Amino acid sequence: MAFICELSDDLLVNILSLIENTKEVVGTSLVSKRWRSLWKLVPRLDASSSDLINNFLTLSKAPVLETLHLRLDENSYEPEENERWVSIAAARQVRDLELRRYGFRRTSMLPCPRSLFTCKGPVILCLQQVSICDIPSTVFLQTLKTLSLVCVKFVSGDGLVHRLLSACPILETLTVCRWSEDGVTTFAIAIPSLQNLYIMQRPDSDGLEYDCEYVVNAPALKTLKVLDKFCHFRSLVKMPKLVKAEIKIRQEDSEKLMGCLTSAKHLSLCLTSAATTPKSFEFLCQVEYLELCTNCSSDWLSLVLRHSPKLRVLRLSRKNCGMFRECVPQWDFEAQRGFEVQWEKPCCVPECLVSSLESVEWVGYRGTEAEKEAAIYILDKSKHLKKMTLYRKITNLREKYRTLIDLKSRMSCGSTCRLEFVPL
Repeated sequence: MAFICELSDDLLVNILSLIENTKEVVGTSLVSKRWRSLWKLVPRLDASSSDLINNFLTLSKAPVLETLHLRLDENSYEPEENERWVSIAAARQVRDLELRRYGFRRTSMLPCPRSLFTCKGPVILCLQQVSICDIPSTVFLQTLKTLSLVCVKFVSGDGLVHRLLSACPILETLTVCRWSEDGVTTFAIAIPSLQNLYIMQRPDSDGLEYDCEYVVNAPALKTLKVLDKFCHFRSLVKMPKLVKAEIKIRQEDSEKLMGCLTSAKHLSLCLTSAATTPKSFEFLCQVEYLELCTNCSSDWLSLVLRHSPKLRVLRLSRKNCGMFRECVPQWDFEAQRGFEVQWEKPCCVPECLVSSLESVEWVGYRGTEAEKEAAIYILDKSKHLKKMTLYRKITNLREKYRTLIDLKSRMSCGSTCRLEFVPL
């Protein structure tokens, strides 16, 4: 305690700023007489109680309010209070603004304060379960770099989305989580500066298809994550700077999207495609890390090896498959037996096995004949493979050692790869 008391006020305020809960920050006023007013200098408010929010904004002496995070429900505030709070934050040059409603409820949304669109300095803006009725035509969020729209309702439809995104000239990161009542048919994302796009799984997904779609025009993207199997992709543009992508989408959109991934080095795929011609796998030409869902793409393994000349890490998994989100527990691999990994021995040894592949993980390995043949082929032909890890659901240790002995007995004598078995 003596050491803390020797610290300067500025340093103590910096330490208090690291505490997310404002109620705990205010509680430090009880430590000593010197600490009574320190919390008033903290440029961060993260609270859900209207009393605490009002008192903090009234007594705060921080020259700039860097962070305002409000988590509200219909009983914790009056609508005019919300408007006033955001107006104060805008006047005090808030940089990180978050409006979030407790829980997911279709019938109750947090009204978006009009004063939000007068903010001149926000760099981060997060809206969750917020209803936007109108956006001024003069809105210009010139400093905004990160925008998160989670279950936001755009009352006037597609035009509001366009107006909001068009007002963000330097936006770099966009997170979108749609829901069935967001009021938008075509969610158009046309942002030249965008580097990271995350389209997340909707919270109200019930297996039904919705009449909604995306248009993505963001050629500067470096990271793309799409986990929405219930919306269409009407159009996409090439993404020559893309490095990392995680994709779980509708089957009919897979061909369209794969053609935009040709520069990606890190891919995680949960999708199916009827096309298995060499040309359809050109998107793998730069891939160094690949995670493949074997439920959706049970017949891709041989093709993946043949068309991924730079592949270093391969991860095969049955977990977290979008196809089984509603009906099959993620850990219940036995319930997914209809999706057997298919293996066709390549006519010549794939380039990645000769020159680059270093690690293989197989989650949900069951030891079928096709899986054994695939694993043995990779072990036998890989010149740089350091480790292969198999994750399998077993009932006893005897089964574990039987699997290891079976594979090792069929490996070539010259193989130096470390083979590990992990029970699920």
